[in-house]
Amino acid sequence: MLAFILGATALVALALAFVLPTLWSGARRSALALLAALPLAAVGLYAGFGTPDALDPANREVPASIEQAVAQLERRLENEPANLEGWVLLGRTRKNQGLETAAAGDAAAAMPHFVAAAAAFRKARDLAPQEPDLLVETAEAISLSNPERAFGPEGTRVLDEALTMAPNHQRALWFRGIAALQAGDGAGAVARWEALLPIVDAATAEALIEQIRGAREAAGLPPMDPSLVAAPNTPAVGDPAPGTPGTITVTIRAGAEALATLPPQAVLFVFARDAATAGPPVAARRVPAARLPLTITLSDADRLMPTATLSATPRVEVSARFARSGSVDAEAGDLLAPPVVVDVATASEITLELAPADTSPALAPGT
Repeated sequence: MLAFILGATALVALALAFVLPTLWSGARRSALALLAALPLAAVGLYAGFGTPDALDPANREVPASIEQAVAQLERRLENEPANLEGWVLLGRTRKNQGLETAAAGDAAAAMPHFVAAAAAFRKARDLAPQEPDLLVETAEAISLSNPERAFGPEGTRVLDEALTMAPNHQRALWFRGIAALQAGDGAGAVARWEALLPIVDAATAEALIEQIRGAREAAGLPPMDPSLVAAPNTPAVGDPAPGTPGTITVTIRAGAEALATLPPQAVLFVFARDAATAGPPVAARRVPAARLPLTITLSDADRLMPTATLSATPRVEVSARFARSGSVDAEAGDLLAPPVVVDVATASEITLELAPADTSPALAPGT
């Protein structure tokens, strides 16, 4: 920085050396004004539009460690406080540093990283308060920055804000149940986790049921209603109306003979995948103990990934599978429906006909 100032001063002096002699002989007042104004103007312009930190060698060097990269990012954010992506990156990096340090057995050294992560996520949340995924990350960072790993009033409030915007947000429901338990509200934890149960995959549901049973027992509540374990992910309650923009309404059918081959634990899965690229579904519904025919409306509430939504996907491939064991992985004896590709913006109701894999008939869109 000092070298830059000295160099700039020399250039200004050189420019004045050519201009001032002429002005001095005929317009001394103008010469004196120019002598004072030119350096001040140069300093003012650089202060307003320049990037002084770019002259710092510490900011020009390629970071040799994660600590140096974090330091560079923190210096940058001092000058760019509205940089949402920068705050999110800083928060996630600091959180990961804390988790790695804690995993190495040094919980005390991990705490400053968690505190810095929470501060960064709060900055990001202030810039994007309507992003439920960001709110959930903020709440998680707040809990990690607490020595007791508690969400506390602030983290709980942030989770409630996220759930107001996205009632089926899986991580928000999970964390909100934990926050309720931490606050001594076992019934509140049960309510959140039982709302989460129908929208998670089979493996997650199995583990979640055990958590619900434990929470019920700790709260002195009666045992879990067996019908909740086998209850379908009710399509009529909470589903958008058929024809709602950005949704796909699907009716699933199957012959009586095919359904008779399925055991009681069979689970129906309905998927919508991006027709243009490979990857996980942009919407999926898990329906335990489904009774066919069944009509459901897939929407962004059924998303699996925060950044991949049904409404933002132009064309999707819709399919269904009745899984004998309830596993998301296909197995022999499952009932399948071949996929059909539809335009999300103009799709009418479609029908999927399930059958054993080797005899599945073609789909009949709009029937």
